[in-house]
Amino acid sequence: MRNKIITSTLLIIFAITSAICANAQTAKRIQFAKGKSSATIQGNTGSYGATYVVRARAGQKMTLNLTPTQKVGIKVETTGADGHQILLREARGGRYEIYLEEGGDFTMFIGSTNNQPVPFTLTVKITRMADI
Repeated sequence: MRNKIITSTLLIIFAITSAICANAQTAKRIQFAKGKSSATIQGNTGSYGATYVVRARAGQKMTLNLTPTQKVGIKVETTGADGHQILLREARGGRYEIYLEEGGDFTMFIGSTNNQPVPFTLTVKITRMADI
């Protein structure tokens, strides 16, 4: 009887762990076409949001355009010399500019603000600050 209880408990723990791992987000890397400085992604927040990563250099400007302007939010973060930094956190879509003091990978998380899957379009453009 004791072995059955232990086995049942382990199976339940395994099932919960598997479900959590299956729902974990893997970031999708945004790459620009040769000679282009922008890319457009169409996605869906689903139940857990969507995560993207883009690489940029210090001294560049990242312009983000997220539609729709309601029902979605965006967070941009990076880990650099000063540690983990949140560069942008908005509870709505729209057009945002981020001036990059450090280069590296920048993670963008797009999530629903109403706990329902929301289709979205995200355009990421990276230019030199001198192009402003």
